Amino acid sequence: MSETNSHDASELLNRLLVRIYRGLLQYSVDCWPWTDAEESAEKRGLERMAEVQRREVGRLVDTLTGRGLVVDFGNYPDDSDLHYVSLDYLLGKLVADEEAIVLELQAAQSEASHDTVASRLVADLLKLEKEHVSELRELAKHAAPATK
Repeated sequence: MSETNSHDASELLNRLLVRIYRGLLQYSVDCWPWTDAEESAEKRGLERMAEVQRREVGRLVDTLTGRGLVVDFGNYPDDSDLHYVSLDYLLGKLVADEEAIVLELQAAQSEASHDTVASRLVADLLKLEKEHVSELRELAKHAAPATK
């Protein structure tokens, strides 16, 4: 693998790191204003998914620092307008954000194909994020207000 390809793959990994680490799931867990119940099933589910994401971000950090790079962790986008919405509405937004991450990871697969380590990380992240989409859909289904 050429030095240019390694640099390109590293930039890709850092871009994905920021997207995931500063995504809506992480933001939601970090600022949790949606329910009074400290141990709601939804909150526990989101905390568990966020923890798994943070472990995967750790793998990205280890790879990037192992390549001698300084990691950019980015900033959260301003999602403060979501502080005033219901939990079921937030869950819908979380599903949409995780689906967008899945699309970004699918697109990143070809970019990472020339770097074995990056390719494996992207594949692992894609699998994880697809699982999160399914889990979030389940949480949203159970949190949705009754229609009758």
